[in-house]
Amino acid sequence: MKERKSVTRALLAFAFAIATLAPAAAQHVPAIAIIEMANAGMDPRVDYLASMIQGILAFDLGSRNDISLVDRRNLDAVLKEKELSLSAIGQDADSAAAAGRLAGADWLLSGEYVFMGSDVLVTLSLTDSATAKRVVFRDRGSTENFIHGLAEQIVLRLTGKQAAFADPGRTRSLVSLRDETPGSIALFSPIIRAEVYLDDQFVGYTTGDETVPFVMDKLTPGRHRVRVHLDSNFGVVKLPEVSFHDWETAADVEPDKRATLRDETRQFNDYLYPLIELGSGSIRAPDSESKPGEPAPKLGFTKELGFQDRKGGEIEVRVSARPRLTGTSLSLDFTLSAGPEGQEPAASSLSIALPAGEEGRKEGEAEAGIVKLGASLERSQDSWSLDWSIERTDIRQNMWSE
Repeated sequence: MKERKSVTRALLAFAFAIATLAPAAAQHVPAIAIIEMANAGMDPRVDYLASMIQGILAFDLGSRNDISLVDRRNLDAVLKEKELSLSAIGQDADSAAAAGRLAGADWLLSGEYVFMGSDVLVTLSLTDSATAKRVVFRDRGSTENFIHGLAEQIVLRLTGKQAAFADPGRTRSLVSLRDETPGSIALFSPIIRAEVYLDDQFVGYTTGDETVPFVMDKLTPGRHRVRVHLDSNFGVVKLPEVSFHDWETAADVEPDKRATLRDETRQFNDYLYPLIELGSGSIRAPDSESKPGEPAPKLGFTKELGFQDRKGGEIEVRVSARPRLTGTSLSLDFTLSAGPEGQEPAASSLSIALPAGEEGRKEGEAEAGIVKLGASLERSQDSWSLDWSIERTDIRQNMWSE
């Protein structure tokens, strides 16, 4: 009987451990690497479709928060080191799985297409890097919407969730052939010598002069993806979570026309400083404006403001200052409160005092929740000066390097 109870307790403990681990596993974001599409029909007139199909798939899958795209540079480095060719990993599941593991990808997406005269047959192979098992997706069509449909199937396979990438309003033919005049993209960037990637392929460096564009010409009409990379100190900040990324965007290139892009890459501190600084002020109050029992009345104020925290929640902030006489000193009493909208806020207080007839300066700080108040009171030349600022504490400068 004792042995049966021991076994039962062990089984319950094992079940509890599995239940505890399950949510953590469910949070894993699958990483996928995309390689070039092969022109299986060998028709040179439609070679351009390879980058177009790959660009549409990368744009769709890269727009999802529950799927991570592996940097193509990592995959290229692995292939070069292992002396593997794109054609080899596209045809052999074991080679694809090995390349995916080395590049840090859970899945490797390869494919091929055949021009059928009026439309295109596309076959995509999704290889599991852990097992080398493949799932095949196949469809044919003449507009980019059927490529979006294939991307929707991949999302469903990887996440179990439905996606909607196709747009019925976009009916431009995917099959344009030689008679469609190429277009171009002009990229204006203030960044000096940053790497420019077109559809995940390195194509050159930014000019460093924001009035002189880097031009990508002879582009096949359709959607292309442009990314700019300098180093770990530069890029764009995704809000409200405050995460750091290379700047990238999609550009629709039309025949014989130029698409113009403005690079939003900046040094990360340039983004963070205005996010950290929620509000500030300076007040000057001459002694001549004071009244008996009401010293330096201009120093008193109340300020209310709000912002989104890194989880997207609305945070309400309120700060107030009240001057008062304490013996022969002027005291400035601050109250600070901050918290989620509709909930009881965190609160704190701060008092700064200076002798009423002497020159000097005092500083102080107070924190409430994820908000900090800094204040300084100064007396000089028969007047009082107050400087104050409110900052967030859930983000800080240089945090991208931590």
